[in-house]
Amino acid sequence: MGGLGVVVLVVTLGALAAVMGRPALGRGRRLRAGRDRRGLPSWIREAPLPPGEAERRSLELLRSVVNEYEWDQFRELGFICVTGRRGGRAGRPPGAPPRYRYLIYPHLPVVALLPRSMAPVREYCVQFPERGGEGTPLLPRGDDVLAMWMTLRADEDRLLAYANVGSAGCQVPLGRIERDIARLERWTARRAMRPAGMA
Repeated sequence: MGGLGVVVLVVTLGALAAVMGRPALGRGRRLRAGRDRRGLPSWIREAPLPPGEAERRSLELLRSVVNEYEWDQFRELGFICVTGRRGGRAGRPPGAPPRYRYLIYPHLPVVALLPRSMAPVREYCVQFPERGGEGTPLLPRGDDVLAMWMTLRADEDRLLAYANVGSAGCQVPLGRIERDIARLERWTARRAMRPAGMA
């Protein structure tokens, strides 16, 4: 199953859990709901997390999945830079240079960069809204970044095919992208100078 398919499955299960967890109306329905709920897994019966706790858990999950280099990037810079796959599409030989590198920001489009010059060329707008949650319509930051990261890693071609495409600078200002690329270059140079084993 592709990365986008996994994300859709997770979101669908979350929406199903929210619908099943709603208080039923009427005494008979409440009794049936009580009987039915006892047989449900514990994660469906859990109360929604407060926003601060949901945010904390989302960042813990992100940290547990991405590598140390990417986690440090996100923690220090607020985004992750990912290199696209080599080849992978019909007509592109294996071992060909990647089409793009990507800047992954929370709750913003994925910014595609030319792999060598790092010039911004496109924005790919994908959203992973919170389904069934009360309050904010957006996923916590860590979950949003992780959903985009997983989709790019698992099925880059599908994300590029289905996302809304815009010119670079459409939603993320070009000035911000340029500053972030410069910050990334300085961060990478500083990190390369750290002694081995230092975080």
